Amino acid sequence: MNKIRTAAAAAALVAGFSVLAPAAADATTSPLTFGIYPGGYAGGGSTTGKPDDPAKIRKALAQLQSGRQPFLLRDYRGCGSAFPDDETQYLAPGRRLDVVLSYSGESMPEWQTCVENTVHRYGPVADTISVTLEQNVLPQPNGDTALVQGVIAGKKTADRDGFDRLQIGFDEVAFTKPFTQFWQHLAQLGGAEFSRSVGFVGIDLYPDAGLPGIPPQSDLAGFVHQTLHNVRTQEMPIAGLGRDVPIRVSENGWATHTAERTPADQARALTTEILAVNQDRVTENVASYEMFDLRDDVTGSPSPFDNFGLMTDDYAPKPMYWLYRGLVSALGRH
Repeated sequence: MNKIRTAAAAAALVAGFSVLAPAAADATTSPLTFGIYPGGYAGGGSTTGKPDDPAKIRKALAQLQSGRQPFLLRDYRGCGSAFPDDETQYLAPGRRLDVVLSYSGESMPEWQTCVENTVHRYGPVADTISVTLEQNVLPQPNGDTALVQGVIAGKKTADRDGFDRLQIGFDEVAFTKPFTQFWQHLAQLGGAEFSRSVGFVGIDLYPDAGLPGIPPQSDLAGFVHQTLHNVRTQEMPIAGLGRDVPIRVSENGWATHTAERTPADQARALTTEILAVNQDRVTENVASYEMFDLRDDVTGSPSPFDNFGLMTDDYAPKPMYWLYRGLVSALGRH
């Protein structure tokens, strides 16, 4: 099937899906903000991936954005990362950054300074800054303390700098079973000041993604519904976070790294998951959804980490690329 036929089929399919989506009639049912990580490398995969092609990335982002505003670009940073960084070149009207600041063992004074500097630098062009990454399943020594102190320091700096739009929060890998002890520890460390400072909770959803150690899920929509509900009702209240604090689906992906995991299967799985997120956006206060990721790092590699893309490593679209474009257009904010 050529590109035109694929795009037309995707548009028709999305038109049918949009009938299933709750109407966005007022502020209480505002549409999702969509976005994507515009790179290819995913930690744990190959180190021999093809370099980014900025011109092809810009073209793809323009197609996926579909005129929707804002459109988020996920941007992974460390305290030693260069500034300005590569992702800022893809900013354009309506695009905002979702910055992830990873913790790698800095002392608390060094870490707090790093967080403050990150807010200073990215506050004008970012909607969100997430401190640490997936600390609940990939814990760094002293990482829970870094998460709590980073959120508090980030919020203070954002307020001081006048970045009223900027939300400071953190991401976790989310499953249907709540991470009770992790959340209890955050509450113990941070108390009321932490609760007041958290602007969002980001969740990374990978049901049936092909990742090692994560069993496949037969009911993808059910997994999404149960996970969002558990985060909202079983985890966030532990830290004193009410319904006014939004959930953001910060990562969601599906790897096509074996003959049994086809691009067509990717399209079916991810479309199911996006529609489930959209269905719950009001009841669970879900503000945004971001795809992981734009392109494969090494198409054909046996590693799932190398094959999460909506495009191959030479930027040839998979079916989900066109479906995602249609879903953003049909369901996204404008």
